[in-house]
Amino acid sequence: MPDIRPFRGVLYNPQKIKDIAQVVTEPYDVISTLEQRAYYKTHPYNIIRLILGKQYSTDNSKNNQYTRAAKYFADWQKRDILLCDEKEGIYIYAQSFPYNNKRRTRTGFIVLLKLEDFAKSTILPHENTNSRAVQERLELLKAVRANTSPIFAMFVDEQGKINKLLNQFKRDHRSYIAIKKDRVLHRIWRMSDKGKIRTVRNLLLKGKQIFIADGHHRYEAALNYKMRMQRKKKPSRKSTSFNYVMTYLVATADPGLAILPTHRVIRIKTPFKLQELIKNLSKIFQVHKFSTSDELSSYMSARRTGRIFGAYFGKNKFYGLRLKDAKAGYKFLDVTILHSVVIEGIGSLIPSQEHIYYTRDGQEAIRLVEKGKYQAAFFLRPSTVTQVKRVAKSGKKMPHKSTYFYPKLLTGLVINKL
Repeated sequence: MPDIRPFRGVLYNPQKIKDIAQVVTEPYDVISTLEQRAYYKTHPYNIIRLILGKQYSTDNSKNNQYTRAAKYFADWQKRDILLCDEKEGIYIYAQSFPYNNKRRTRTGFIVLLKLEDFAKSTILPHENTNSRAVQERLELLKAVRANTSPIFAMFVDEQGKINKLLNQFKRDHRSYIAIKKDRVLHRIWRMSDKGKIRTVRNLLLKGKQIFIADGHHRYEAALNYKMRMQRKKKPSRKSTSFNYVMTYLVATADPGLAILPTHRVIRIKTPFKLQELIKNLSKIFQVHKFSTSDELSSYMSARRTGRIFGAYFGKNKFYGLRLKDAKAGYKFLDVTILHSVVIEGIGSLIPSQEHIYYTRDGQEAIRLVEKGKYQAAFFLRPSTVTQVKRVAKSGKKMPHKSTYFYPKLLTGLVINKL
């Protein structure tokens, strides 16, 4: 069963940092090089220096992005830029945001989650990971010895008792942090009441499983760090914080839980005949041709069942593709079909996975094809929470970048020092 515990979070000192929005960022893996540079200029104490530091040609084993991050972290604590809370607690985190012409609020809480190997089926992943990315997060963890951003995970609370407790606490107390960033309002409350924390823990234990939504690489890095520490001399009871990882937990039934699709744009350097490709696709899919992206979008959104996605090959040539035989060995997701049938089917035309560009912006995908930088764009419908849970429970994995839980959690609101 999953287990949690409260902790003394490390937070930015509001007496030193007047505008917290100036020092927090999105998760490291969605920050571009241009955004990284911008964050460096935004504020000298921006969390970017810890999670995604600049690299230089003169870097070596003693002076690199990870050692510099450790120095920044130590220095900021020494200067009281970062302060450790006096009491243990959990941190309620609510995000209010526009979605489908409505305002939604997602409410969860940040806590320490006990690390468990995936083989135990207590904590379940749903996406494949990249070994290089895991190693990079491990190097940062070894240097800084802190969880700088939380894992994003989901739990089942069929009766909604945990959410009721969290929402009641929100109504009765003022938030400690409230900032607006990119049309999303982020608020943090401290909850140190031992009785309430015990209630949350007991209710969570009844759920039996935790599903990782975002942060697979960081979770695997934490597992590797735990094994590394256990191989050393037997630690004292007080130094076993490496058995836990800072995690944001949200109920699968939370009304603010939203998933956005991530579209694929492909660079095909080898010449190919579009009509021949469409003919081959017609053997497996019902193919519908459209002249505008709006027509394609309407087609995809109007059909709730079936395996459906869209394609664009330039010159206003839009296609809707629907799998003819849903029982033809393709399970669970449109994105799985896209990769296993279409992308792998034309794989001989694609030099490598590096020639696949991922974007959540459908119009950006269209522009890239029109400019000739890429030759094809494929549009996906969003996965559902039910699908994510089903894939995770089956032990299978979704292709890379199959889900985008929106909005992203901000990095820098709370840090867990090991």
